[in-house]
Amino acid sequence: MKLPLHDRFIEQAIEYVSQDQRLIGLLAGGSMMYGEMDEYSDLDLIIVYNYAFRNEIMEQRFQIAERLGHLLSAFTGEHVGEPRLLICLYGPAPLHVDLKFVQLEELESRVENPLILWERGSGIATILSKTSPSQM
Repeated sequence: MKLPLHDRFIEQAIEYVSQDQRLIGLLAGGSMMYGEMDEYSDLDLIIVYNYAFRNEIMEQRFQIAERLGHLLSAFTGEHVGEPRLLICLYGPAPLHVDLKFVQLEELESRVENPLILWERGSGIATILSKTSPSQM
């Protein structure tokens, strides 16, 4: 099934992420990873960043989310035990997007093998090929 709303958002996200030199990748998990998306699916995206910019990126998560599309609302994921997560609602056509911000090295410990939508260099692909997901 073709999902124009989701596809447009991903295209915009790749365009932004690829222009920010602090960011080194955009990955997708969840239903997109399994090829099970429908018009009601959310997007589970992982933004991978250079460790040198950790504090800056974590402080600017909301501004980054705003640059990806028309952000209506967002909140952090501490209530689900994931402080790296921003739970976002974009519009005007509603789209729920979960944005997880991780450092490259954090990909070594994961519960799934995300799809690489874009990466700078080959560090992400290397880590994903040399490590396996594990149940946490």
